[in-house]
Amino acid sequence: MVSEKQLAANRRNAEKSTGPRTAEGKSNSSRNNLRHGLTGHISLLPTEDREAHDAFCNELIESFNPQTPVETQLATSIAEDSWRLNRATAIENNIFALGHQHERREIQIALAHARTFMAQAAAFNLLSIYEQRINRNLQRNMKLLRDLQAERKVLHDQALEEAKLLAQLNLVNGLPYQPEENGFVFSIAEINRAIDRDNRLKAARQAALAMPKPSEPPFPIARAA
Repeated sequence: MVSEKQLAANRRNAEKSTGPRTAEGKSNSSRNNLRHGLTGHISLLPTEDREAHDAFCNELIESFNPQTPVETQLATSIAEDSWRLNRATAIENNIFALGHQHERREIQIALAHARTFMAQAAAFNLLSIYEQRINRNLQRNMKLLRDLQAERKVLHDQALEEAKLLAQLNLVNGLPYQPEENGFVFSIAEINRAIDRDNRLKAARQAALAMPKPSEPPFPIARAA
């Protein structure tokens, strides 16, 4: 926590700052809006597009909940490809829009679409190839990410099951249990919550089996038409 004294000093220093003065410093500062907010690499985008791009990609990456650098890299690739697909769709719409900037009636607009498609056939073909390539990359990375996360979950569940068994064994023998001594990263609280959940699930299943089943009616109940 920054103290009020330090905060006041920081504000005074900020007021004295005049920004970069050397040619090199100004050059570096001018590239800030070009720098990719996720990877740190230089990427040419207008400031507004950069903000929209980073917000879109960050939200998508967070939805995958990556837990390792490899998962984060795959999630980032998926987000980037999704942004490219959206951009390709926008480009296609804009190409059609160019064909009837001044059209108003439905027939004129339909004819303008046809003229635009015929005039820009090569561009549409390239755009289609571009979208197919991005889709293949996206699907491949999605599968890799799902496989990695599924494998990580299996290993996590196996390790937690072993930690629970060892903790219960020590409890029976009246011994303290230190998970880290067995190479586990789980805390005692996390292990105890898992054991408690197992016990409650077991009790719930037993209670469900012991509950009397509802009796069936001796004959079908007539219903009004």
